Amino acid sequence: MEIVVIGVEPPCIRCHTTFKRAKEVTQQFPQKIEVKKVTIHTKEAEKYGNVEAGHGIEVAGNVKPDIESMKKLIGELEILKANEVKNEKLIDARLKDLEKALAPVKEKAKELGFLMTPVLVVNGQVKSMDYVPSKEEIKAWIEIELKN
Repeated sequence: MEIVVIGVEPPCIRCHTTFKRAKEVTQQFPQKIEVKKVTIHTKEAEKYGNVEAGHGIEVAGNVKPDIESMKKLIGELEILKANEVKNEKLIDARLKDLEKALAPVKEKAKELGFLMTPVLVVNGQVKSMDYVPSKEEIKAWIEIELKN
């Protein structure tokens, strides 16, 4: 089984967290599950669709999200990331706030036909895009694939 997380390099906090969660969840299974990062604008990323980061969608769609709010949240998340295990619940709360701030960009991405990062793919199927999936979601997707 293979899990692919498509994002930017260096990874933003959302892409980083998605990759980290996928790696952690795979440790719960005895089967070999490869988790790999793929960067946007590569042939491998393009196999799954037109993948773009938030900034690229902002520019392409002429969207104006609340940049100051986003910068503040990203700054807080970077500080919390220093001790991810201890701060996991706070990180989740701030990520939800960031998702709300990104709502106009996410809507524009869907309108323009983009898969917005982070994109999580399990065995060739896009399972999530434009948000950080929970560990429970990732585990459920793996369990479904293992049954098939």
